[in-house]
Amino acid sequence: MSSETENNKHESPLLNLWTKTFYLALFCIFSLCNIGFLGHENAFAQGSKAGSFLRVGLGAQAKAMGGAYTAMAKGVEASYYNPAGLPLIQGQQVLASYRALSLDRQFTFIGFASSIQPKISSNGDQALKGGIALTWLRAGVSDIDGRNTDGQHFDNLATSENAFTFAFALNPVKRLSLGLAVKVLWNRFPDLGLEGQTIDAKGVGFDFGVLYTFNDWLSLAATAKEINAKYRWNTGDLYDEKGSETIDELPKIARYGVAIRIPRHENITVALDYEQLFKEKIFRSRIDQRLHVGAQGVFRQDIVVRAGYDDGAITAGAGYRFPVFGKQGELNYAFSSAGDRPEEEHIFTWVFHF
Repeated sequence: MSSETENNKHESPLLNLWTKTFYLALFCIFSLCNIGFLGHENAFAQGSKAGSFLRVGLGAQAKAMGGAYTAMAKGVEASYYNPAGLPLIQGQQVLASYRALSLDRQFTFIGFASSIQPKISSNGDQALKGGIALTWLRAGVSDIDGRNTDGQHFDNLATSENAFTFAFALNPVKRLSLGLAVKVLWNRFPDLGLEGQTIDAKGVGFDFGVLYTFNDWLSLAATAKEINAKYRWNTGDLYDEKGSETIDELPKIARYGVAIRIPRHENITVALDYEQLFKEKIFRSRIDQRLHVGAQGVFRQDIVVRAGYDDGAITAGAGYRFPVFGKQGELNYAFSSAGDRPEEEHIFTWVFHF
């Protein structure tokens, strides 16, 4: 009897049952995506809400997987998708990402993340595993044709939205990670009014995340995002006594994710995220729901291929890992079809590990 036949003979019936069940579940998920079972309660309801730049996803790795990254995020990207993934990082990491957009729009992201081991006893015998991250996300438009009340051009204007994030996470017990991200939001409209004043709005929001790694092949995660996030506008400096104050609430987000490394094919990982958006308070007045599905395969330890479904858009991409001055560098690319969005997208991300 051949060794292959002998191995098959001793395979666990439970493993065979799990493998068949897994592939059936995966088939059902993609089928639901194709027929639109979950649908869009109000596909564009949240698009006109404040802070939309925080809801389009970032990073070529995650976007190529359809944004299904809540249970997979680690390193710098965890500050956005799930801060609880930060303890998974090893060493330190710098990430820069650029998204190619039309109409003079810019969307950039840069960040730094590092593993930490804070001591929890005076003699230093014990230390928790953790991670921190500092990031800056910017979305802006330049060369806006500024015209006065007579319709005459007077200047080229620009506007931008920014999110500065500090994220922190700990691994308090084995397999469980908890994370917190604090965001400082800044929305800026320069060169307005008769004297070219700048009007801006600031706000602070919080993200909370949890990640539980059952074993080497299954991870579950959940996040609550944009808690307390709002813009507070005041035009008193621009219009004196005719000015007013306006508060724009950002939609609150609950997101649930699962990531599975396929048994007997550990170089392949599939992930699924289910996302809910709420008008002002989390778990109340839902305005939208989204489904994100993705998969990635690692080949030769230095090439990663990814594909996914991002709430109506088909995504794909790849990454290449290479040495840089004795350290590891990584270049990633993602393509996203238009779907329900105005246009297709191309995202580039460079990562440096040290």
